[in-house]
Amino acid sequence: MGRFRALPALALATLTLTACPVNPATGERQLILISEAQEIRMGQEGAQQVEASLGLYDDPELQEYVSQIGLELAATSEKPNLPWSFKIIDDVIVNAFALPGGPIYVTRGILAHFNSEAELAGVLGHEIGHVTARHSAEQISRAQAAQLGVGVGYIFLPEIAAYGDVINVSLGLLLLKFGRDDERQSDDLGFRYMRRSGYDPTEMVDVFDMLGRVSSVGGGSGLPAWLSTHPDPGERRQRMEQRLAEAGGEVGGEVGRTRYLQMIDGLMFGVNPRNGFFRGSTFLHPDLRFQITFPDEWRTSNMAHQVVALSPDEDAVVQLTLAAEASAAEAADTFFSQSGIQRGRSSRYPINGLPARTGYFSATARDSTQFRGLAAFIEYREQVYKILGYTMADRWNVYADVFPGTAESFHRLNDRAALDAQPAHLEIVRIDSSMTLAQFAERYLSTVEIETLELINGVGAEETLAAGTLVKRVVGGTIPK
Repeated sequence: MGRFRALPALALATLTLTACPVNPATGERQLILISEAQEIRMGQEGAQQVEASLGLYDDPELQEYVSQIGLELAATSEKPNLPWSFKIIDDVIVNAFALPGGPIYVTRGILAHFNSEAELAGVLGHEIGHVTARHSAEQISRAQAAQLGVGVGYIFLPEIAAYGDVINVSLGLLLLKFGRDDERQSDDLGFRYMRRSGYDPTEMVDVFDMLGRVSSVGGGSGLPAWLSTHPDPGERRQRMEQRLAEAGGEVGGEVGRTRYLQMIDGLMFGVNPRNGFFRGSTFLHPDLRFQITFPDEWRTSNMAHQVVALSPDEDAVVQLTLAAEASAAEAADTFFSQSGIQRGRSSRYPINGLPARTGYFSATARDSTQFRGLAAFIEYREQVYKILGYTMADRWNVYADVFPGTAESFHRLNDRAALDAQPAHLEIVRIDSSMTLAQFAERYLSTVEIETLELINGVGAEETLAAGTLVKRVVGGTIPK
């Protein structure tokens, strides 16, 4: 960890006076060493990386719906003129996040768990609060003051982004973890924006209940879970109830349950196997018709344009991406000709009958860290796949056999069940008579367990639902185990 350098008293006083303005949203002074323009630029660059790497959900009508709600909330904030944007990430995980200066995202995974427009508005309001409170800018400024920098490489270590083979550092903004005070402050601001926009803030109690029941939704997602980056939902629920009690009879407003559930009717639920899925440590891609096995116990992420595995000790990475070149030979020449890459022993042997080029390499990062790795390029179905495995040089002996083993596991996918895998979707049913959720599950069959229906509907199995209630079920979905 870096350490604060001693500053002369005069310089420190000057820094405090010039860099600690009062934030209009919070009424507090903050250490801010970057301008709002810089903050906006960082957020826009990060947004480009997020959308390119994670991908947006393909539903223009739902995207517009979320955007409209977000913009209406942002218009009531203390920063209405920021370049706000609100978009849905095509990811199964239950999450929402904000980048500096205005870009805000929710996943389709969290949308499947909301049961009203007010719940969605509450989470968007919370994320707006992070932006108006300038929490990211404050963290970055503190890091700069401590001369720590913000060279976060998302979840992938080590970082050799200089060679274009890991996610851009902009995505490190996603892992700027906010402290409990920041989260409480954003909850308070979200409460404020909900009330200003006419939404019923009591709906946030249900959101915290839902988050408390979601244990983990990893499974190859490209994002950290909400629960890994936010404080205990139970504590936040108690604070919300206290705030509601203090507001007394003044609390109320729009819920929008029917409108919201109608909007998410048909929403994709769970993993979309057409974009690839994991069976244990093996990644299978039905549309591209290939499979590859990553090391056991490694953390995996299936993103829009790459699949990545991170070692348990977070000291080694394996990436699978598509190369731009037309042949394995061209792709290998391009990679090994990069400045800073030293080519080692190489091979032209095919991999599982597919034309390939493989070579070892060493490289030096901008901070002088030494790396060693293996790069493999495989031609298959008019595409060139690049498999890159690397670690720090002093850890090479630990992974020297892992990287080639992963590359050599790449081969054609012939499993008919995997090739035919299809995604599941939500279906909204209006029940015509009173029944429990358990009875609903028996009458309206789902392709998920009753526990999942309890979670996404926010009711217990034996809870009675009145006639005319809209209820979620999950239909379709054939992902082989």
